[in-house]
Amino acid sequence: MGMDDVLVTLPLTLQHLLGTRAITHADLKEIQTILQGESVIDWPRLHYHSIPTVNEFLKVCQFDPDRPEDVARLADIHLAAVRYVRNVLNLKLPGQVAQPTQVQDLFLYASSRNAYSQLACLVLKVMLVVNHLEAGELAFHLPHSEKELFAKLDRRVMEVVNRMFALGFDLHEFTPSRKTEESLVTKLLVKKSCMATQVFDRIRFRLVTARQRDILPVLYYIKRNLVPFTYIIPGESTNTVECISKLFQDAFDSSIDVSEYASKAAFNRFTHRDFRVINFCAEIPIRVDDLVQAHDPTLGSRFGNIVFVSTEFQIFDRSSYYLNESGPAAHVLYKDRQVSEVLRRLYGHPDNVVDLTKGAQGVAFLGGDDGKKG
Repeated sequence: MGMDDVLVTLPLTLQHLLGTRAITHADLKEIQTILQGESVIDWPRLHYHSIPTVNEFLKVCQFDPDRPEDVARLADIHLAAVRYVRNVLNLKLPGQVAQPTQVQDLFLYASSRNAYSQLACLVLKVMLVVNHLEAGELAFHLPHSEKELFAKLDRRVMEVVNRMFALGFDLHEFTPSRKTEESLVTKLLVKKSCMATQVFDRIRFRLVTARQRDILPVLYYIKRNLVPFTYIIPGESTNTVECISKLFQDAFDSSIDVSEYASKAAFNRFTHRDFRVINFCAEIPIRVDDLVQAHDPTLGSRFGNIVFVSTEFQIFDRSSYYLNESGPAAHVLYKDRQVSEVLRRLYGHPDNVVDLTKGAQGVAFLGGDDGKKG
């Protein structure tokens, strides 16, 4: 951790919870990516200052730097990315980028201002895509059910959440859930591209913190131990709780200006203006070594031992959560607005149903692209 990267040194209680001495600019940039649903493909550079910080990120992505097979797998992904850069982009790569001593070196090059930084960052972005595509190939070749993958995901999330409870995070509630078939049908029918749309939130995990000031530490712990910020699904994030500057000041008792990390609030046309939530979808990497070994061990050498499961996370503070459920932003009213829109589309004439831009007593709702529930 570079000293110039430190935003705020944490009190001992938060150091114990978060496993770090300080919150950095890099941390805030990663959290901003989660809150805004940004793509790291657009990032100009990275922010890793040591091999241990790189290894920490690799472990969140389910690569163990101490396992020879995982090191070999990273080398294969790197080789595929180098071939793409040379053959498709027609770029020449210096030896330090094309043949690094270890993959971790690329992260350090991409985080520094040197002759290799741009090309190292470019190769890492291609590696990100190659890894995801080949994980999809692995999932295609494995005879598995969604139920098996969801169970593995549930175990991984529960391990992290149980550690949070054991550490002393002030979590009021944790609830896993899965969309019903009826909910999926409604979700697709309100979208213009109902047959082509991918559903990212079939499985959901809801965390309710005791206070609003607990939200940012929870986000930090999740991104450091469960959700790779690089696999946040772009355009699928919502933050209507508070701007990141306010969350930062409340969580860390800091007056430091972090407005450069301002997070945009996203709404959809069915969500009431009073609904408060932090919501994001991510591709969560899951190890499937047992499935690979049981079916075809050669798949591991071709595509690795990791697949991705699209997952939704919702984070509320307790006060906002109960206000959401007891007032005009209640979920039952949100579902009513969705069903009204389905009826309008299926009947094919806007005069057959109520005006969806109005709620009870003529309260106006916000328009926008379809996104998260309210």
